[in-house]
Amino acid sequence: MSFQTLVADCVEFLFNITQSLGFPSYAVAILAIAVIIRLILMPLNINQLRSSVAMQAIQPQVQELQQRYANNPELMNQKLMQLYQDYNINPLAGCLPMLIQFPIMIGLYNGLRQFVPLHQEFYKFLWISDLSQVDSTYIMVVLVAGSTFLQSYIITGKPNQPMQKYMLFAMPLMMGWMAASFPAFLCIYWLGVTVVGILQQLAINKPMRAKLQQRAEELAEEKRQRDEQRGSHKSKGNHRRSDLKKTEKKETSAEEEQAETVAETAAEDSEQTPKKRRRRRR
Repeated sequence: MSFQTLVADCVEFLFNITQSLGFPSYAVAILAIAVIIRLILMPLNINQLRSSVAMQAIQPQVQELQQRYANNPELMNQKLMQLYQDYNINPLAGCLPMLIQFPIMIGLYNGLRQFVPLHQEFYKFLWISDLSQVDSTYIMVVLVAGSTFLQSYIITGKPNQPMQKYMLFAMPLMMGWMAASFPAFLCIYWLGVTVVGILQQLAINKPMRAKLQQRAEELAEEKRQRDEQRGSHKSKGNHRRSDLKKTEKKETSAEEEQAETVAETAAEDSEQTPKKRRRRRR
């Protein structure tokens, strides 16, 4: 069985479900395929979404390291990897789901391009009379670009850096430009994938940010304890040096006292010696 045949069978199967529910629609069947694929890829998508939130949260620290070690790229990379390990972030986690979804989109496009619906009268969607044709009203273009922008904005928030602003607007514009030449069924598929992604992102954002905040507090506490230990060791070292100095002073003073005692004894002996000699002469 070819992939095109599999796509056609899936669409017809889901269309029959919509028909049995009383609202026959191939567009709904395609949306259902998008949701099913998104759910199948959920483990990878969740990692991607978490990675996106985490990367955005630590972006100020990343920029600080890049500025601090701009003249030492090797050390900068080591510091960045340590930062990613501290927050348990895989920078490549966001790439895998996209790499998987694009081949699926290409396969779905090839399958639906050759798809001949058994019920042609239902191969439409609201204002679109034929899902195999480009939406001449450009409403789908606006919906695809708008949903892509909304998803990017939910992930990144208000951008502070020029590159972030560029990426925030570049991806929606690119998707809108592509949607202008896509058949309507592919726009519907991408719209379904994006909407489900937005819902997943909203569900993940709050707990993920709370987790990152907790981790930041743990790292700050660990740093404080390390600083205290270093300060304690330094203080102990200072005390030891101070004690050694005091001991040395005591020993020096004792030696000085002993030397003075010896000197006084010698002086007394020297005074008594002439007297003894005079007595002997007498």
